[in-house]
Amino acid sequence: MINTRIENKRDKEIYFRLMLWSFYAVAVVMKNILATKTWSVGFITAPAAYIFEPVTFIAQDVETETKGYGSAKKMIFWGFFLNLLVALASQLAILLPNASAPIIQDSFAVVLGNVPRILFASLTAYLIGGNLNAKIMDSLKAKNKTSLFSRAIISTMIGQLADNLIFTSLAFYGVMDFSTIIRMALSMTLLETIYEIVFFPVTKTLIKKFKDFQEL
Repeated sequence: MINTRIENKRDKEIYFRLMLWSFYAVAVVMKNILATKTWSVGFITAPAAYIFEPVTFIAQDVETETKGYGSAKKMIFWGFFLNLLVALASQLAILLPNASAPIIQDSFAVVLGNVPRILFASLTAYLIGGNLNAKIMDSLKAKNKTSLFSRAIISTMIGQLADNLIFTSLAFYGVMDFSTIIRMALSMTLLETIYEIVFFPVTKTLIKKFKDFQEL
């Protein structure tokens, strides 16, 4: 009977962790697709892709807190690979002979045809920022001197600031003035930190759930 309960717990953990990785993968890919459109409210300017930010934050935080930096790093590299795969597939789709109306081909290319510079900036920033985020959260946990809330917020602020500074600099240097690049990076980091705070109850609940699965 005990062995059966243990197996059921393990099966549930595998099932829910698979869901977590799936949501993370979809969010990471959709962020690049939706990055074509930007929006602005007051002094905050950000890509439409940022509506998916809470999913990536929650997934990374849950994986780091429950399985450690090594597993979170694998998740981040998996997201990187999927992003690259979708980008290459999109380019291939754009190059295929068009049988639709010209406006459809043009619109298709605008939405899915990442400029090489933007794609390079996005993937580089994602890889460095994501790993920094997970590493800081794992290091703070190891020191055992901070709360889960503090770890989540501090790691997000530092990791995403690095992500945004790298992306905006690589993508827009020479196109935008330096003050605009810095303002965009800071406003996106502020928005992401707010997301992290607002959705922290979800992160905390999922972490508790996964830790319950691990208590066999």
